[in-house]
Amino acid sequence: MVTAFILAGGKSTRMGEDKALMAGGVERIVGLAKSIGIERVVTLCGSERRKHMFSGEVWPDPPSSTSLMDVLYWSLDQVVGTVQFIPCDAFMLEKEGLLALIDSKGGVPFDGQGNRQPLLSNCPDGWTPKMDAKSIQEMFSTLPDVNLGSLERQMQNFNQPFPKKNQPSGR
Repeated sequence: MVTAFILAGGKSTRMGEDKALMAGGVERIVGLAKSIGIERVVTLCGSERRKHMFSGEVWPDPPSSTSLMDVLYWSLDQVVGTVQFIPCDAFMLEKEGLLALIDSKGGVPFDGQGNRQPLLSNCPDGWTPKMDAKSIQEMFSTLPDVNLGSLERQMQNFNQPFPKKNQPSGR
């Protein structure tokens, strides 16, 4: 079984607005995951006060977490089977890109600029992240690279505001 974790707990301070609500928001990603047959989709919402913002299965961060790495380690411990992480700012992700990630059977994709995107990792059943990691990149360093060719553009994430005319549309 595949569990998709949508990462929607950030403050989006560099973006200037809540990324979880932009370009179709988390609801678009939930629909995308369900459309390709992912049975369990969990939104990791951050603080308890954000839980009401999302529908479906929504988990606040555990009280002991102090970083995104803590939340990632914790979430991997909560489920059995394959895990697909999807950040809420995966505005360009479409059905064929998500299918390619699932079909990779484990790995970290590159975006269109050649950057490894660990927050879009596909973590196969039985895989364990690097436990003494100092960064998210290092945490996922034992997963192989996934080269998606022309689909790499879908692996882009967004951390800076972009002009309204270039804002990705929700599909």
